[in-house]
Amino acid sequence: MTSSDFKPIKTLSQFVGYIEAIKRKVETSRNQADLLFRGQPCDEPLIPRLGRLDLKGKLVKIELLIINEFERTSLPLTEFQPKDAWDLIALAQHHGLPTRLLDWTQSAYAALWFAVRTPFKPKPNSKSPERGVVWVFAPYVDAYRIDTESTSPYDNKSITKIFRSRVISRRISAQAGMFTVHKIVDQKRFVALEKNSQYKNQLIKLEILPKSFAPLRKDLDMFNINHLSQFPDLDGLTKHLEWRYSWFADEKLVKRP
Repeated sequence: MTSSDFKPIKTLSQFVGYIEAIKRKVETSRNQADLLFRGQPCDEPLIPRLGRLDLKGKLVKIELLIINEFERTSLPLTEFQPKDAWDLIALAQHHGLPTRLLDWTQSAYAALWFAVRTPFKPKPNSKSPERGVVWVFAPYVDAYRIDTESTSPYDNKSITKIFRSRVISRRISAQAGMFTVHKIVDQKRFVALEKNSQYKNQLIKLEILPKSFAPLRKDLDMFNINHLSQFPDLDGLTKHLEWRYSWFADEKLVKRP
């Protein structure tokens, strides 16, 4: 089963059917590990955000500087105190700091919402059809075996692994958050997960038509998948109320009573 076996997503029921089919196929192959999901509003490589920025210096140096400054200044602003480097990087990632982590979720609904939560924005001068995507990751159990007591998230000798962090923020809990932790190659770049020889055959990409963003957003809200449920704080509440009582640009085009 590959990405080409699935047509672009138009409805929530179609999406659920696809996930069920993928799960059955994975279990048939005797892989009992949980599926992971990642929603993206556009089809971009599976690279940590730190590797997608135009940094003011070398990647390894900026990574160290940014996480050290976060550790120094974040304590008065956090609910839970990180106990080690793994806690700290997970907390930083979930609050928007660029790190070597890539966000995933165990909730297919949450991944779909992250893909469609805002109107689709086409790239300028794009020559190919653009769509939102939900990546489905079916790793084997071995990928979860990461010893956080004897290793560091900044170890560039180990291979990419899945990191199940402690629940050190409400956002991690609400989003059923997981991470892949990526090594830096040659001290200057990340390898996209879909091009990683270890994992590329364990990934399926589901595409979402731009015109389907608004109806999917509305349907997910009926299942309490929205800004407030995914960001259970004042920021999430205000964003949810903004969406609830105003029209997003793409929602004006959706037929309504």
